[in-house]
Amino acid sequence: GTRDEYDELAEGLNDMLDRIERLMGGLRHAGDAIAHDLRSPLTRLRARMEVALIDAENGKGDPVAALETALSDADGVLKTFNAVLAIARLQAAGQAPDQKAFEASDLATDMAELYEFSCEDKGLDFKAEITPALSLRGNREFIAQALANLLDNAIKYTPEGGAIMLRLRRRSSGELEFSVTDTGPGVPEEDRARVVQRFVRLENSRSEPGAGLGLSLVQAVAASHGGRLELAEGPGEYNGMGPGLRVALVLPRVE
Repeated sequence: GTRDEYDELAEGLNDMLDRIERLMGGLRHAGDAIAHDLRSPLTRLRARMEVALIDAENGKGDPVAALETALSDADGVLKTFNAVLAIARLQAAGQAPDQKAFEASDLATDMAELYEFSCEDKGLDFKAEITPALSLRGNREFIAQALANLLDNAIKYTPEGGAIMLRLRRRSSGELEFSVTDTGPGVPEEDRARVVQRFVRLENSRSEPGAGLGLSLVQAVAASHGGRLELAEGPGEYNGMGPGLRVALVLPRVE
């Protein structure tokens, strides 16, 4: 309690031990969650293949369609594993690898052009507000994947006739902010801290495909770049929908 070098050393060791304990707990939870979440798709895959085999032996059914369905199920399982692996690698490394300076405005423009057509296909109004000539230092591929996850989520949960907005701006603090705002059902304030955890899915998202890893990966990307993820209420009611959700990926300023 004298605040000398030994106290500082003890605090550092305690912080390290606490972090190790949290990481070990996270690993145990991830293993249990993976086993739980993959049980259903693997069971479904096996059942469909078994039915297809019986039909083929009896000269019935369409083996090509059965194989296409099995491939689709297998792709879903692999997608879940790949997302978990990406999150684990980012958390283990502590920071994103291969960080380089690049134009954040160009990345946002590319994402807007890519997702504008997806919004049109679903009958959603899409707009982008991108501040030009903003630079960022980081792993472009990871940040692009994080933005893709945010836009995919917005499209998935926003009903037809709704609206989505992609923004890139510099905050007064100098930080860079990518944000995606939609007019979907939103996330209650009491659930916003929980929804970024791995394999967490809220009741109103159970009818949609997914494993509850999209926001977890965005959170891991933000942390590995020294940034953070912020969830807030969207624009409120829009065409009878809402209140919507605003998700911001906030990254440090470039010195």
